[in-house]
Amino acid sequence: MRKGRRSAERLSYWPELGSRALTRREQEMPRSFAVNNKCFPMAAKVVISLVLVVLMALTFSTRLQAQGPALTTVSGTVYRADGTTASGTVLISWPSFQTAEGDAVAAGNLSVNIAPLGAFTAQLVPNVGASPAGTYYVVVFQLDDGTVRTEYWAVPATSPTTIAAVLTTPGTGLGNFAATQQYVNAAVANRALDATAVHLAGTETISGAKQFAVPPALPAPAGANDAANKGYVDAAVANVGAGSFVSKAGDTMTGPLTLPAEAPLV
Repeated sequence: MRKGRRSAERLSYWPELGSRALTRREQEMPRSFAVNNKCFPMAAKVVISLVLVVLMALTFSTRLQAQGPALTTVSGTVYRADGTTASGTVLISWPSFQTAEGDAVAAGNLSVNIAPLGAFTAQLVPNVGASPAGTYYVVVFQLDDGTVRTEYWAVPATSPTTIAAVLTTPGTGLGNFAATQQYVNAAVANRALDATAVHLAGTETISGAKQFAVPPALPAPAGANDAANKGYVDAAVANVGAGSFVSKAGDTMTGPLTLPAEAPLV
């Protein structure tokens, strides 16, 4: 009887033990997850999720940085002086600058081949409104017939645009900005030499006859050799030739006239 009782007790114990083990495993299941039939703690799942989020953020940020500033398409047809379409190379260079939108652009250069029938296309960062002021693209056309031409471009943000629209003449800009001989000669063509010009201040001697298209304005004379203006002369001669004088052109006298005895009458 004892053996049978023990067998019954054992039979009743193992199902209870299995039930306890099953309940305990069910309680532990939310703390783990399965990947490829392998069980991992829930903490590892949180860490992996965070790593994935960071990687996605870095990828998105890299894509944004790779986009860079907006570009303007400059296109047109390049011609020779005889009107035929040209072929050759266009060399474009620029200094470092900051766009009007705040994007920093490093100094660099670009070489573009002129396509058949003189077709030209290039994409450039807009430099209109850039800092420092007066930032230009220096564009050198090197044609296959030996012709070399230099232009200066101011590229707007509006895209697309044409070569004629971006062509400009350099004004004030970078202190170390290169200028062509043609630009310098044109800038000083109408400038007088300091030694041969009349200055606004200082004592100077003018030689030769000078003719004024408009009467010069003069102050009231102060010295004996000062030039007199019209107002001063009019005031000085206001009473000359009037009053007690007899006009040579004819006049009427009243009252007695006493003449010296030796004065002849004509």
